[in-house]
Amino acid sequence: MSALPALRGLSAEPFSIEAVSRPARTFTGDFYFTHRADDRLWLAHGDVAGKGLPAAIVMAMIQEELEQRVIACAESACDPSRTMQRLHEFLLPLMPRNRFATAVIAHLHHDGTLTIANGGHCPPLIVRRDGTIEEIASTGPLLGILPRAAWHSYTTRLEQGETLILYSDGVTESTRNDVELGVCGLRKIVRRVGPSANAIQRELGVIEDDLTLVTITR
Repeated sequence: MSALPALRGLSAEPFSIEAVSRPARTFTGDFYFTHRADDRLWLAHGDVAGKGLPAAIVMAMIQEELEQRVIACAESACDPSRTMQRLHEFLLPLMPRNRFATAVIAHLHHDGTLTIANGGHCPPLIVRRDGTIEEIASTGPLLGILPRAAWHSYTTRLEQGETLILYSDGVTESTRNDVELGVCGLRKIVRRVGPSANAIQRELGVIEDDLTLVTITR
């Protein structure tokens, strides 16, 4: 759990990062990672299907592989979709048939340019200065399943004061009065309390799955 603290606030100028991670059991299958490289911030967020120790073991392998891949890609300035492809190729021979992973890999340039690849993960949200909230859909399939798979990256821009929100399905599958929150419910919470990982987490109902929230504000 040293790689996934319960709450961490980081400063990676010119960005502010806040992260909350809560395992459903003793171990978690969620992961996140940030890496500062020259003029950009690299970040990854994802989830391994399942709970407990089996998912945590796969998560640990992904975390280690991602760190190596992201650092290598940062040095060569490659595209996040290529990092996703390499992570998938690493996982393919290791994942049992009933297990898969989802992930978001991105880099955020100091000028606000965001380049992001989404491998079947919960759609990241961008909270704009005017209060609108945009979703970034999948740009490719789940990881570790299809022998032949490809991803592409989506590029947008974060202006000053705008926030990128990454989250696992433990957030959207939280329940209140037996009703799942869903992405629409998450958007309502963000509008009410703002794009803070800790503030959002406090508004959630019953949580039965691993939960990880990361917010990056420019």
